[in-house]
Amino acid sequence: MIWKGIVGRNFTPDAFREYVAGLTWGEWQPEFITLHHTAVPSLAQRPNGFNNASMSGLERYYRDEMGWSAGPHLFVDDQPAGIWVFTPLTTPGVHAKSFNGRSLGLEMLGNYDVEDFDTGRGALVRDNAVAAIAILSNALGVDPDSMMCHRDEPSTSKTCPGNNVDEVAFIRAVKNYMGWVVVTAPGGNMNQQELDRGRERLPIFQAAADAYRWPEELEAVMFKIIGSQWMTWMLAAIDSRESRFGLALDGDGLGDGGHGHGEMQIDDRSHAVFCASGRWRDLSASLEYVHKNVIVPAFNYLGDYFSLFGKDYAALFRGAIAAYNCGPGNVRKALEAGQDVDARTTGKDYSADVIERAMALKEALG
Repeated sequence: MIWKGIVGRNFTPDAFREYVAGLTWGEWQPEFITLHHTAVPSLAQRPNGFNNASMSGLERYYRDEMGWSAGPHLFVDDQPAGIWVFTPLTTPGVHAKSFNGRSLGLEMLGNYDVEDFDTGRGALVRDNAVAAIAILSNALGVDPDSMMCHRDEPSTSKTCPGNNVDEVAFIRAVKNYMGWVVVTAPGGNMNQQELDRGRERLPIFQAAADAYRWPEELEAVMFKIIGSQWMTWMLAAIDSRESRFGLALDGDGLGDGGHGHGEMQIDDRSHAVFCASGRWRDLSASLEYVHKNVIVPAFNYLGDYFSLFGKDYAALFRGAIAAYNCGPGNVRKALEAGQDVDARTTGKDYSADVIERAMALKEALG
C-alpha cells in the first residue's frame, strides 16, 4: 500500500486559518469531521505535548507497523501552536473505518475516559480542537452539526473520544467560535445573515404551514410549547438546521456530498424522482413535497406506536421531526431500545435542536 506522506507542521489557530485558506480540495470533498482522542499517549504521558519527533514516530507507526496508507489528518495538543497537520487535509486519511472516505479525522492528545476535558490541560486541548474544527467547517462549508465522534462509527465499540467529551457541548463551542450567536434563550445558534434569510422566507413557510391539518390535541400542546403559528416556525427551523436557509449549500444548491437537494436537503437516495425533477430548487415545492412525503407519513407511521411515546402528542411530533433526519423506522427502533428519539439522528440532538431553533426564530422574527 502506497504511503501518502505527512505534512508534519504545527500551527496556532490563526496560523492554521491562513494555512487552510491556501488549500484547494479537488475530487475528494470531506462531508464532516470525526473527533478522536489518542488515549495512548495520555496527557500525563506527554507533559509537553507533541513535537517533530512525535510526528516521525506516528508516521512509522501508521506506515510500518499498521501498514496503512495514511493516518488521521490532525493531532491537537495543549500548546499555543498545538494544531498539528499530519495526513494532508486534501486527501482521505485512515482513522475510523466507515468514515475514512467521507471525513477528516482529528486526534486530541489525552485519554478522556479518565482525564478531565473541561479544566486544565484537557480544556486547552479542547479549545485548540474547537478552533481547528471551526476553521475547517468554515473553509469547507460544513455544518458543525454534522461532526461525528469516533464512537458514532457503526463498526466500533470504542468510547472515543472519551466519555468525558460531551458531543453536544463541543459542537456548541464550535458554533460559538464560528461566530454563530444564540439569538434568544433557550437556543438556536444562528448568525445575522441566517436570520435575515429566514425573515425573507417567512411568507413561504406560513403558506406551507397553513396546508397542514393536525389533531386538535397536537395543536393544543404545540401552541403551549411554541405559540401561535407554531408549524411556520417548525418548518423554518428544519430549514435552518438542514442548510441554514441555504447558506451551508454549495454553488449548485446541494449538500451532504451532493445527495441533499435544496434548503430542505431532500435526499436523492430516498426521493430520486423528485430530486431528478429539479423542483427542489423551489422552496415552496420542496415544502409541499416534504409535507406529503416525509413529515405527515412519519407522524402517521409513528402514531401506530403511540404507546412508545407515552401517548404524548408533543413527544410523537418530536419523533416525526427526528424522523426527518434518520427515518421513522430508526426512531421506532431507538424507542424500543429504551433510547431517546434523537439517539440515531446526526449529532443525537436533531428534534431537540429543531424545536429550540423554532422558539428562537419566533422570538427573533415573530
